[in-house]
Amino acid sequence: MSNILYTPLKQNSFESSAVPKPQSPLTVNQLARQLLPLKVTNKEIDAGLKKVYWLGNYTHKKKQKSVEKCKSKNQLKRILGLCRPPKDVLTYANAIQLNKLWMSYIKKVINFDDLRKRGWNGTPGCKNWEAFMTMLYKCDFHGAHIKVISSKCCSYIMVAGVIVIETKHTFQIVGVDNKLKTIPKEQCIFEIVLEEYCIHLYGKHFVVRSKDRSKKKIKDNLRLEL
Repeated sequence: MSNILYTPLKQNSFESSAVPKPQSPLTVNQLARQLLPLKVTNKEIDAGLKKVYWLGNYTHKKKQKSVEKCKSKNQLKRILGLCRPPKDVLTYANAIQLNKLWMSYIKKVINFDDLRKRGWNGTPGCKNWEAFMTMLYKCDFHGAHIKVISSKCCSYIMVAGVIVIETKHTFQIVGVDNKLKTIPKEQCIFEIVLEEYCIHLYGKHFVVRSKDRSKKKIKDNLRLEL
């Protein structure tokens, strides 16, 4: 198979089309002057061939934003000190009071007596398991007492405390030593005890802000083991 990109015109091509045969070799300008109608002047042909289209030299000009608009909400929170509370203010005794409020909240959100009446027995895959999993997933965990039972970082294992701040990627907890610790959600498995049930939460499924989790559709591969 030949790789010819073009074929030369036959001798009778210009004669059949009533177009004068151009002289060879010719430049583009000369060829245009011969083939275009006489009413198009040479000056117009040269100007048209040298024309630079605006799309070729277009550059996007960014609008300068004001300094106040450039600051994101997270930056303002850091400036105001809302992302990390003072270490000397929060104590474990105060966190336990917050945990009591959370326990009363979670019992209203998840009615275990009603679930058991409807056939829920606390084992994964049982009746109404998806309903329980969805309710727990959409809960607010500020005030929950958690413990890290598995993590890729050994220093996080067996760390326990009450959640005082939840961000997209971390839980900030206060333990019995009255110290504020930041635990990453990714690659960690947490344990929460509700009534007589021990619930294991996989942190990789909770890498989302708490306010967004309430309206987010639960994933099919999410499993909360008891």
